Amino acid sequence: MERKREATRILLEEGLKELMKTRSFDKITVKMITDEAGVLRPTFYNYYRDKYELLEGVFQGDIAGRMEELVQDGMEEDAIRVLFLRMERDRAFYKKAFEITGQNSFEEILEQYLYHIFMECLSKYPLKIQPGIKIWKEEVIAKYYSISLASVIKGWITEDRMEMSADEITKGYYLLLTHSIFDLIDKKERL
Repeated sequence: MERKREATRILLEEGLKELMKTRSFDKITVKMITDEAGVLRPTFYNYYRDKYELLEGVFQGDIAGRMEELVQDGMEEDAIRVLFLRMERDRAFYKKAFEITGQNSFEEILEQYLYHIFMECLSKYPLKIQPGIKIWKEEVIAKYYSISLASVIKGWITEDRMEMSADEITKGYYLLLTHSIFDLIDKKERL
């Protein structure tokens, strides 16, 4: 029974991914998804409340589940690399997903998930003692990193001129993490 449920879930997720190759998310209906998946429409509601929850399910199945396993195993940096690699693999799908705006936007789903991951890391490991760190709550730190990482990913996925590989964007992201903006700029006086 569980194997059949998982197979149906995968059919629905793949149905949405297939439809998003040619249509915008807002034009896709539950009926279209179930037709593409080859299941009856009422079946959809045994798994998801709406297509937004299905979108979240696609992200969970493609990326989030693997990241959570790595974080649980203490491999947080590998989890970030997997995030970039998986998004690169399905770049066309995620580019369409980032077109969803407003409430239930994909960017919001991603930010919330990353916030959860960063909070998990902060609860697992103590903060290093640094000047000024005591003024920041863990929630603020997690929010800062989740918003910035989601922004980096959105720019990388949606901007056609950003033709970087997952490895290049991972290295670039770690450069931003480990340097302040003042480390990155050349303050030589202009002539």
